[in-house]
Amino acid sequence: MKHTLFAFGLASALLFGVPAQAGFNEGMAAYKSGNYAVAFKEFDAAARAGDKFAQVMAATMCLEGSGVTRDVKQAAYWFEKAAGAGHSYAQYAIGMLYMAGDGVSKDTRKGLVWLKASADQGSFFAQTTLGDAYANGIGVTPDKARALDYYRQAANQNYAVAQLKLASAHYLGDGLPKDAVEAYKWTYLSSSQLDGARTLLGKLRQELTPAQVAEGERAARAWQSQSAQR
Repeated sequence: MKHTLFAFGLASALLFGVPAQAGFNEGMAAYKSGNYAVAFKEFDAAARAGDKFAQVMAATMCLEGSGVTRDVKQAAYWFEKAAGAGHSYAQYAIGMLYMAGDGVSKDTRKGLVWLKASADQGSFFAQTTLGDAYANGIGVTPDKARALDYYRQAANQNYAVAQLKLASAHYLGDGLPKDAVEAYKWTYLSSSQLDGARTLLGKLRQELTPAQVAEGERAARAWQSQSAQR
């Protein structure tokens, strides 16, 4: 398991809905200044007092070994505490740990339950992971339509990984109608973030007619305009 994924998701997870609480705020100030030992002490105390945001930070620092000896079991403990309190990112994180059997006994069913809880709150990380589970039959009966529905939910939040999966499905006609223009649209949208999308975009520009390329770019710009208004 690549724990850098958790660090990437944490940044977005902490942008919204974090209340001003003593302990957590001091911990964040120390964390941002690079004083990880002090940050962990503050987060750990606030986590023990029941602050779910501090629990997520304490879990992440245990996972990374920042300011404390790396301890994946303790990370899982705090993620699950915060997940039980309804924290979407923590639900995603503990779900991933259960899926991998990292810090906890591997339990695909439990992992999927937590991932669904996170996806239902709008986590595009969890939505994409569930899409992969249904696409590949990981702990569930393979269901291409359900996989694509999860990918679309994540893609509509401008998550490039999911956008590229939709592009591929349209390009190959895999579970969706084969549609070069739709494939181009989703590839174009994800190409600013993913090398794989840039490669596919170059391939599509060679295969499609100029009119199809222009139509795909118009569709992408229209999607961007609509997304900005949401």
